[in-house]
Amino acid sequence: MLEIKNLTKKIDNIEVVKDINLKLKSGEIFGLLGRNGSGKTTLLRCIQQILNVDQGEILFEDISIIDHPLIKRNVVYMPVQNPAFDRYTYKQLVRLLRTIYPDFDVTYANELVNRYDLPENKKYRELSTGLKKQLSLILSFSIRPAVIMLDEPTDGIDAVTRHDLLQLMIDEVANKGTTILITSHRLEDIERICNRIAFLEDNQLSEVIEVEDLKDDYVKVQLAYDNDVELKIRKRGIPILESTGVFYTVILKRDDEDSHEFLNLLAPRIWNELSVSLEEVFIAKFGGKRRW
Repeated sequence: MLEIKNLTKKIDNIEVVKDINLKLKSGEIFGLLGRNGSGKTTLLRCIQQILNVDQGEILFEDISIIDHPLIKRNVVYMPVQNPAFDRYTYKQLVRLLRTIYPDFDVTYANELVNRYDLPENKKYRELSTGLKKQLSLILSFSIRPAVIMLDEPTDGIDAVTRHDLLQLMIDEVANKGTTILITSHRLEDIERICNRIAFLEDNQLSEVIEVEDLKDDYVKVQLAYDNDVELKIRKRGIPILESTGVFYTVILKRDDEDSHEFLNLLAPRIWNELSVSLEEVFIAKFGGKRRW
């Protein structure tokens, strides 16, 4: 489907993303995670050729997007904001996009606009954040791309609209086999809809893994000790999610025998293992430099 090989991009002589290798499967929802400034948006903009890469390849069905620009019609990018749409109404946007994308499905777009009761004659800039997100997603799907890249599609919208957008993504994948690459800081959304995820860390992909496998790889442990051992745990580099007095909640990799043994040697009075959420794994993985 879509493959990225050894992609590197520098901005002001600083490597924003480095040696990125990633292959997306047909009909999957793939989550790209990382802290602010980790390079997620830059990577999406490189794939869409909004930014020229310094090195590497971007292939769609083994054909270079860089060398064959028309192939980009199969890959659509929905940014956080879309000021290019601001002065147009829905109907004007449909006419515009039909000239760029011959396969634009007007019937499908009209069906979704009616389903979500979106205004057809208001300019895009006059819409609320939630309505802008809905309209952008509807237009993106109506292009009938093979791959759609969504940058923070549920940011700044209410719970009902968020639910509708996530369901629309799930339906699109189920019914049309579209591949979705999504970035989001709403990790509960990623956990709900994504098959696989990748972490961008220090400008490189540090891990690509199935969501369920990732959760199985980690365990949340509630601990209680007779004395305050927080400093010892922190010095060991074990992520502490919560601490109250001599009670601690930590995240461990299940196969990290050294950390398990270390905590046991501190003689806990309580050791209670619980399942983890994706958000807790994210905090454990990326919060270390700041919190412990």
